[in-house]
Amino acid sequence: MSDAPSPEVPRTYSGDAVDTDAESLLPSRTASDDSTARASSADAFVPVPLAVDDRATPPMRYRAADALDAMGFGSFQVMILAFVGLAWTADAMEMMLLSFLGPAMRCEFGVGKTAEGLLTSVVFAGMMIGAPSWGAMSDQRGRRPALLGSATATLAGGVGSALAGSFGAMLFFRFCVGVGLGGVPVAYGLFIEFLPSGNRGMNLCLIELFWTLGSAIESGLAWIVLPHGSWRLLLLLSTTPLFAFIVCIIIVPESVMYSVSAGRMDEAKETLRRVSKANGKPLPPGELVASHAGDAPELEDRTVFLGSESRTKKFLRKHVPTSFRALLSKTHAKTSLLVWLIFFGCAFLYYGVVLLTTTLNVRENASASLKCLQNNSPYLTSGEYADIFFSSLAEVPGVLIAVAVIDRIGRRGSMALTLAATAVFTFPVAFKSIGVGIRDVALFCSRSAAFASFTILYVFTGEIYPTRIRSSGLGVGNSFARIGGIACPLFAVTLVETGHRVLAVTFFLVVAVVAVAATLSLDIETTGRKLDADDEPGVELAPVT
Repeated sequence: MSDAPSPEVPRTYSGDAVDTDAESLLPSRTASDDSTARASSADAFVPVPLAVDDRATPPMRYRAADALDAMGFGSFQVMILAFVGLAWTADAMEMMLLSFLGPAMRCEFGVGKTAEGLLTSVVFAGMMIGAPSWGAMSDQRGRRPALLGSATATLAGGVGSALAGSFGAMLFFRFCVGVGLGGVPVAYGLFIEFLPSGNRGMNLCLIELFWTLGSAIESGLAWIVLPHGSWRLLLLLSTTPLFAFIVCIIIVPESVMYSVSAGRMDEAKETLRRVSKANGKPLPPGELVASHAGDAPELEDRTVFLGSESRTKKFLRKHVPTSFRALLSKTHAKTSLLVWLIFFGCAFLYYGVVLLTTTLNVRENASASLKCLQNNSPYLTSGEYADIFFSSLAEVPGVLIAVAVIDRIGRRGSMALTLAATAVFTFPVAFKSIGVGIRDVALFCSRSAAFASFTILYVFTGEIYPTRIRSSGLGVGNSFARIGGIACPLFAVTLVETGHRVLAVTFFLVVAVVAVAATLSLDIETTGRKLDADDEPGVELAPVT
């Protein structure tokens, strides 16, 4: 009589060894069992394994990214988009406000044009400090605490600016505004971490429409308020989106990706249930697990960025947050350095083209002097207000370009294409012989292409880093963008005003070419890829249909 073959026993997903020996599946034998066996010793004992039923089947497992893909884009994502849109709107309003605040300071405190330019400089300096700081806080304590802190700092700086009694106080409060605005990329990261993989690039590009909305709102408010009221009232009204944003933080949940990476699985499950209820789609069957890429130990273990142990490395390991060190780890160093270079290039080109447009047009009316109203607000004609209002809509074509190419061509190809287009359209501006109409069209196209590349870069940066360092990656990249924004006036304003237009445009072309080369040197393409895409070894995931 032949032995019955042992059925195949499914492996578990926890990595524990599975004993497939049939006898190990039998209950332990007692003394009475042995006596019974001896009584029938003529027959060989044949072990009959227990039937393997569903109880031996390991549970299915899924990641947060799989659950978001299964539930798709729905009402919950629309809510998060509106929430993040408030941050983008507030950011745009505070930046557009500088166009009116500078002349107001000349009227109120009698400062010169050089001092007026300090307003923009201190805001950018604050953003350089705030962006990596809020990013590190977001990666260590969560998205919501960082957003609450940054919004509160921006609000305090905005209200303080409205009450400032001296130009020095104004500079301090605008610096505080800049520090607070440095936290805006955290909101961007929050939106990324609630999006399904499909059409993620297009959905992220839509956020930039809120920048246009904020710029248009601020221009409209200035048009309404300044001719009849004080610039202080304009500053107070400009903080309205910040109040709404802070209130909304109460009802917006923590990022599910962050909750998982921080080991707060119950919180993550509850958030996913909220998404499921809002979108009307069920969760995948099985158990929620963390993906290997978002695991916190990976940051510490792989942070090796200076080769052998050195004093510098020991100092950085002791004083620099883990998330920052991870950006320069073996895994991320090349990508981080290239992305920072591209951030500098995109900001230099975008802000440079904006300033170049203003500089070339203002030089034609250089004799015009600033006029002040009795309330110390600057006087602008209706035509000038209209020009500012409609110029605030100039980024819309850039958003549409980004939406059209980002998921079709891919992130790297789209960035390279739009950066190259920026160079092509900027080139004719070097020649004084071209007509004003052709020049303005070229600058408009260049501005749209530069804004499109900036938009795509934000998407790419949010996708390349794992959850535990995503906000830090966006924050540090944003700091390099501020450096580009601070550097560009030297070329877009100073060189042009001193008659070196060709040299200025040549430098723009060099920056564009370097940015294109850096983009093409990237080894990663994130189109359609899940966040934290590296699967945890030994874990099989539920199929998402």
